[in-house]
Amino acid sequence: MNTEEVQDMEFRIIEAAKQVFVRKGYEATKMGDIAEEVGISRTAMHYYFRTKEMLFEAVFGQLMGVLLPNIDSIMNEPTTCLEKIPKIVNEYVAIMQSNPSFPIFVVNEFNRDPEHLYKVVMRDPSRVQPLIKLQKQMLEEMEKGLIKKMPLAYTASTLIGLVIFPMLARSPLTTVFFNGEEERFDAFIEERKTFISDIMIRLLTPDNK
Repeated sequence: MNTEEVQDMEFRIIEAAKQVFVRKGYEATKMGDIAEEVGISRTAMHYYFRTKEMLFEAVFGQLMGVLLPNIDSIMNEPTTCLEKIPKIVNEYVAIMQSNPSFPIFVVNEFNRDPEHLYKVVMRDPSRVQPLIKLQKQMLEEMEKGLIKKMPLAYTASTLIGLVIFPMLARSPLTTVFFNGEEERFDAFIEERKTFISDIMIRLLTPDNK
């Protein structure tokens, strides 16, 4: 098997694992479940990923690897937090659009075993450096009066809620508001990028500006 074939199979396994982890959760998932989803034997599975933990890390690492480097490039720009917001929102919405199972997967795992997910993230501390940079810049700009002072938990939870909730409620929202038409829901999510950015900018803009 050549390198391209190996990479293709690894991709198929990771995509299948996402679906199974979302349906069953990490704890209830067996390697055999994922092998069956891919259509290969458990023995063949072990050639690519020897343990469920390795596969979980590959799934989560892939998702984080797509998101955080893009955020890092935004954080390295010499712009204010208010100027960065639309780009950050666009990146977060894009990752949700290309990985629609990601929100359910993360929420399920945080509810099931937050310590496990935290340990997976922190095995590579560089993953969270862009978020630490964002936190630092926000605190500095609050002190300078460039953005409104408020607990960071307020801004983080507001942004995460605005981005993630529609994806978690995709099915009922599509049924109730868009006559079951997926294309209209996708257009709605695309349009919401500007809506979310406007809300976050208004939230953080000081009252005297």
